[in-house]
Amino acid sequence: MKAYLLALVAAASAASAQAADPMIAPAPPMPAAYDWTGAYFGAQGGYGWVAGEVPDDLFTGTKTESADGGAAAAFGGYYYQFPNDFVVGVNGEFGYNWNDNSYAIVSPYPILNGQSVTFGTEWRASVEGSVGYAFNRILVFASGGWTATRLEGSFSLTGKSYDEVMNGWTLGAGVDYAITDNVFARLKASYSDYGSTDIITQATGMAGLPDSKLSQASLMLGIGFKF
Repeated sequence: MKAYLLALVAAASAASAQAADPMIAPAPPMPAAYDWTGAYFGAQGGYGWVAGEVPDDLFTGTKTESADGGAAAAFGGYYYQFPNDFVVGVNGEFGYNWNDNSYAIVSPYPILNGQSVTFGTEWRASVEGSVGYAFNRILVFASGGWTATRLEGSFSLTGKSYDEVMNGWTLGAGVDYAITDNVFARLKASYSDYGSTDIITQATGMAGLPDSKLSQASLMLGIGFKF
């Protein structure tokens, strides 16, 4: 009889404890962190500023002239994300610039004074390596590598047009944001240095004139697709 009463007391105590501490539903599982590993491609558009250090009077001194305008490009590449959220990658771009400028020559030589030189860039290409850090769906990165562009223009005195493909280096920084698992937005700023060229000598046919230097900055906004 005593054992029976003890069993009843134990059962009542268990029921009372269960009523006092109702079962709590388990928390939903946390969503998995975004993984940037994979190949991607996309398109971007924005604005570019070209700076040309050009001969002032064709024979002595230099001055800086600028040309700016719209820019558009296609891009593609590959990211690899490490377990510690560092991301490395390679990125290629090919696009077109709509910029040109014309400046008048100021020279003590009457035949040159007032003549005009035009210049601008057309297509641009680059291949860059990148390193970044992923904050889940936000990837902050820096990049750098090789770049090239086609410089074109003309000289009014001779009526000659000229063009040259210039090679150099480029540095960039940007942010990618994953809108969905397969679509991301990109904002990127870059600076490119294309070195120097004897393009003025080519345009005038006169040897020994100062070289011109060319650089470019751009700000681009794009959309990419990762797979």
